[in-house]
Amino acid sequence: MGLSSALNTALIGLGFNQRQLDVTAGNIANAGNVGYTRKSISASAAYDGNGRITGIDVDSMRRYLDVAVQGQYRTSLAENQYASVSQQYLSRVDTMFGTIGDAGSLSNSYNQFVASMSNLVSGPEDYSNRLEVLRMAEQLAGKLNAMSSDIQSMRQEVEYQISDQVDRVNELLGDIQKLDRQIVASSQDGTSPVGLMDQRDMMLEELSGYIDITVKPTEQGGVRIHMGGGTLLYDVDVMKLKFDARGSVNANALYSLNSNDRGVGTLVLENSEGSQIDLLSTRTLRSGSIAGLVNMRDEALVHAQSQLDELAASVARAFSTHEQQGTPYETGGVQTGYEVDLANLQPGDNLSFEYKDVATGRTKSVTIYRSDGPVPPALTGTNDSNDIFLAVDFSSGDYNTIAGNIQAALDGDPRIGAGVFSTSNPGGSTLRLESTAPASQRIEGLSAFETASGPSAYGDAFSLFVDDAGKPFTGISDGRPNVGGFASRIRVSADLLNDPSLLVQYAPDVASGDTTRPQSILDKLTSTSTAFSPGTRIGGASSVFKGSIADFVTASVSHQSGRAAQSKAALAGQEVVTANLKTRLDDSSKVDVDQELAQLVTLQNAYAANARVMQVVRELYDILMRS
Repeated sequence: MGLSSALNTALIGLGFNQRQLDVTAGNIANAGNVGYTRKSISASAAYDGNGRITGIDVDSMRRYLDVAVQGQYRTSLAENQYASVSQQYLSRVDTMFGTIGDAGSLSNSYNQFVASMSNLVSGPEDYSNRLEVLRMAEQLAGKLNAMSSDIQSMRQEVEYQISDQVDRVNELLGDIQKLDRQIVASSQDGTSPVGLMDQRDMMLEELSGYIDITVKPTEQGGVRIHMGGGTLLYDVDVMKLKFDARGSVNANALYSLNSNDRGVGTLVLENSEGSQIDLLSTRTLRSGSIAGLVNMRDEALVHAQSQLDELAASVARAFSTHEQQGTPYETGGVQTGYEVDLANLQPGDNLSFEYKDVATGRTKSVTIYRSDGPVPPALTGTNDSNDIFLAVDFSSGDYNTIAGNIQAALDGDPRIGAGVFSTSNPGGSTLRLESTAPASQRIEGLSAFETASGPSAYGDAFSLFVDDAGKPFTGISDGRPNVGGFASRIRVSADLLNDPSLLVQYAPDVASGDTTRPQSILDKLTSTSTAFSPGTRIGGASSVFKGSIADFVTASVSHQSGRAAQSKAALAGQEVVTANLKTRLDDSSKVDVDQELAQLVTLQNAYAANARVMQVVRELYDILMRS
């Protein structure tokens, strides 16, 4: 090797050593920085046409990173954020409902109210007992009002959070696009923009917390981002998320596929040409904090509100519902059915009867609601084979027509079968219900359950709790169910507050110590079986929960407690998975300072060796020049 060749080799070595030193020094300096990945460079010798080394080509700047683990971590992070949002809100709802027996809990408020009614039964003439019932009634109504307000405040809070997070997602997508273009341009120039890639990965990590994403590299060095369901989010052009947040959310503001009925914001994805996809109607969102927030707003918090509304409605009806028992009807000395007067049945009131299959002993219950509008009560949407709920239009006022409508409803339900019963109007407002084969299908009883208006003259019913403007609550208003949001509207009747004696004395000749009315109400509060809407999710998503009001309160508290515990356990498990994946990802990319320092010593030695070669070549040149 000639002196010129040796000198050239040393110079090339020094230059590459300096590049390696810079990379190693950068690794050490950034060892503690979040998102930084360990770097290294590789090179190969460049030769001229005669096979002599002319320099070094830096082949690439490498990042140490396990891409497979990185993808798993992003998926786990989205699931972790979903679980975190669920745990946060379900824990708040659980705290609001309280635990059985806790002071200030929903169950305690109800139990105190029932206890005051029990005291009234024991001493109906005691004025203090009457006042205590009214005080506990106002306390229960106030509790329901406050809890309803808190739930809707949470839904409003969620609405704003979704809006803020959507804005942040759009910002991240815009920033990722800018970095992606710089990375692609740098890659085409032959350089490896590893620093920009680190920045892009940090943005993708943040994005994966909001939305579940899948990231695929492109041949040009960029990335293509899909949502977990496969919907394209970014590929050169940025898709834009849009959310039409609502400024006022209440119990009746619900999500609907019909934009005219929708009372909350929806999330759409819009491309550069203006085409849109509704991500909520297509159920594209699967995990991430935005999906978690949507689930809280449209599912968990709505179910909690439904539980409060059903409780408020059942308590109000326990006081205001008067049972008018039907009169047995005979044909040829054989009882074939019953007759009942429909005159006082209001929209939302119902007829109820049971019938038995004599051969099998199987009994079915049929409830027929008066529903004059386009939307029937929620219970009519259930499909239980033994508890059948139907809706019939009474608005014609013609009782022959009403009897025909009831006949059509009974015949049209496959759980009953056509021709099993016969309905007619023998006169006035009377309905006659008969079994067409009483020897095999026997009607066990028929009753009309009517809403009593105001104090009433019934011993078993009066409107202690009322709706807005003091109106009796029936469950239907203006042709539509109005149970939704009733927990926020329930009030104690001003008539009873002004005259507590009405709690006991429902007629002029009733003695102050008469227990008829208080005992009847107490029985309905504690013993009477009530059907609760599947919308409460107590007992399942499509099944009817039946039990006393006390049973329902206990089940509601237990339901929320169970959901909170389940979400806490799910979050704890997901945090372990996410932390383990994060550790594996960090282990694949983190800087080992000891290793880098050892590399630094090696590079310094190589640098010194190249410098020594140059020094020797200089000394040889000096000798040659002097000789």
